Amino acid sequence: MDPAAEFVRLWTCHQAEVERYLFTLMSRTNDVDGVLQEVSVKLWEKWDQFDQERPFVPWALKFAWFEVQKWRQRQAREKLVFSNELLEQLNAVYEDEVSLMETRRRALEVCLGKLNRQERKWVQLRYSKHGAVKQEAERTGVSMHKLYYALEKIRVRLLECIGETMRKEGWSDA
Repeated sequence: MDPAAEFVRLWTCHQAEVERYLFTLMSRTNDVDGVLQEVSVKLWEKWDQFDQERPFVPWALKFAWFEVQKWRQRQAREKLVFSNELLEQLNAVYEDEVSLMETRRRALEVCLGKLNRQERKWVQLRYSKHGAVKQEAERTGVSMHKLYYALEKIRVRLLECIGETMRKEGWSDA
């Protein structure tokens, strides 16, 4: 397979995971966006050194960690910068939880697939943009109260489904 195509495939597939990791270590979207760009550049520069037999995400997260450290050095004059100790704790927790979070994300995808089309649409509207539920209520003539009540019932079902799916995969504390 073409190395560039393989890189693009893996990076496209896992970029959101790296971004979520960065958000655990950084508080501002603009900062995360800048560091994420630096990570993608570094990954591409070092792509020829990547061992295809190993998982991509841990490799990418190492680069993200180093880029966060560089960013911190540039931001040292800022007042709202996490301490090294806190960043290391956050990184350790993230590394411990990354497989659980990925399993939950996959379980959520399975469970979303079990919803009917209307329920999936409502969930997507609720989490896609501010005000979308109100617009949907106005468009359909259903009261916002009823839509939010329906969304709450859907959330409960999704949570139960995620827990059940994860228990089937062997996660006891899901």
